[in-house]
Amino acid sequence: MSTNEYDYPISVFYDLARGDIAPYEKLVERRIGELAPMFHDQQAVADMVAGGDELIYEIFYRSFPATRSDWGVGVSRIRPGTVGDEYYMTKGHFHEREDQPEVYFCTSGTGYLLLETVEGDFRAEEFRTGVVTHIPGHWSHRVVNTGSEPMSYIGVYSLSAGHLYDRVLERGFAKIVVERDGAPVLIDNPRR
Repeated sequence: MSTNEYDYPISVFYDLARGDIAPYEKLVERRIGELAPMFHDQQAVADMVAGGDELIYEIFYRSFPATRSDWGVGVSRIRPGTVGDEYYMTKGHFHEREDQPEVYFCTSGTGYLLLETVEGDFRAEEFRTGVVTHIPGHWSHRVVNTGSEPMSYIGVYSLSAGHLYDRVLERGFAKIVVERDGAPVLIDNPRR
């Protein structure tokens, strides 16, 4: 008989209305000050930081480190809004282990899932309520909320995949999502 509690079936509750899980082990809040290098309009960033370092998104984490597996779940909730004309988005990351994929399931909201390889292959997938996306381990990924309501999604991954944020933070993705005449538009990343 196993002594590891995760060797038995275990459940958490996903609150569809709130876009979070309970119980969770860790809550990470990402504010504009931490995300500042991602956005192209640095004056808008500085103004927002001076105005109170606004919360952009949060992630609720729960791991399941069983004896024979190591899965985890992260539930992200991105607020609506823009920094200048660029929509709120997640930090984005690569996986340390390129053989470890991730699955995203959008449970509320509308936006884009930006994906890019180290070699420069780029995709912008529509990401809205009900979309489930398999992300191969060698693709970096970032979610952008283009709607007027919070966007929530579930990410399921192997804990051994690891997260690499610096490469994405430094360069961003090939395209950014900005608001033009009240609608989201993809344009070339001016930081590249």
